[in-house]
Amino acid sequence: MGKLSKLLAKAEQLAKTELDNGCTYQGTRSQLRGPGNDVNCLRYLLTTKLGFPPSSIVVLRDDDVSKGREFLPCRDVIMRAIGWLVSDLRQGDSLFFSFSGHGSQLRDPTGEEEDGFDETILPTDHKQAGQIRDTELARAIVHRLPAGVVVHALFDSCHSGTMMDLPYETKWDRSGQPYWRRNNMRGTSGGTVIQLGACDDKATAADTAKLSATAYTGAATYTFIQAIEKYGPSQTYASLLAHMTEALAGLGKSSVQNASAGSSAVAAGLPLVMGAVLGPLGLIAGAQLAAFSSMGRMTEQKPVLCCDKPIDITRTRLMI
Repeated sequence: MGKLSKLLAKAEQLAKTELDNGCTYQGTRSQLRGPGNDVNCLRYLLTTKLGFPPSSIVVLRDDDVSKGREFLPCRDVIMRAIGWLVSDLRQGDSLFFSFSGHGSQLRDPTGEEEDGFDETILPTDHKQAGQIRDTELARAIVHRLPAGVVVHALFDSCHSGTMMDLPYETKWDRSGQPYWRRNNMRGTSGGTVIQLGACDDKATAADTAKLSATAYTGAATYTFIQAIEKYGPSQTYASLLAHMTEALAGLGKSSVQNASAGSSAVAAGLPLVMGAVLGPLGLIAGAQLAAFSSMGRMTEQKPVLCCDKPIDITRTRLMI
């Protein structure tokens, strides 16, 4: 039995388990700076703030080859680890899955996608083994999830809004209020899946040095961690989404690198003022207005929340 198999077998016995994937694509023209730091920061957050035992966390990363190929986020290793994550589940289990790296889109051969494209994540060996489609992630995680089990997934990659093909996606009305949009995708087998995408399916994601003056992280990972650190694990999903949206809007040019455009600091006070007047929905509306208050904004990168069911995000507290 290899080292990864032993680690998976040990973690399988715990009620809270986490699988983090960081793809930096070392030595290639598409090398990234943030994913290795993303998985380290998420592991720290989940163990110190969210009650995940250190032994329950499995990390796959390609910027540290000391553990051998079985810990590299290659296509077959990621899919195998996902199989472990959702095996032998019991009521009350809480799972966390993250991917930091490149995301893309491929033509949908089935006709299920409204825009005609599958969203994808790129494992470190994607040029040889292929990309991982959203339909594969849905089959591996979503469709088989039993009642009483909760999965949270964070994708810090481009085109990641609907990366798990969940049937409900947050959209925004003209006043900045969120609502659920239903699509034709399948749900779970009774469990609950909540997914955060770094940006809309048509958008790109940035990285930032805000968390540290010298080390980069994905901007969505940074804002997720910041929201939990500042506002705690008992906040609602509306609050989490609003705080991430506000923080993404406020990242300045000096801290953000993006393939599409720059960014600038925005009206940070808007979310607080509207939140005080209108409560959680006002907080979200203020964050949306702040995101549009600067002409030099960061390519409108806004996080997307998806779920297998239309939970009331203004009342439901984090279930991580």
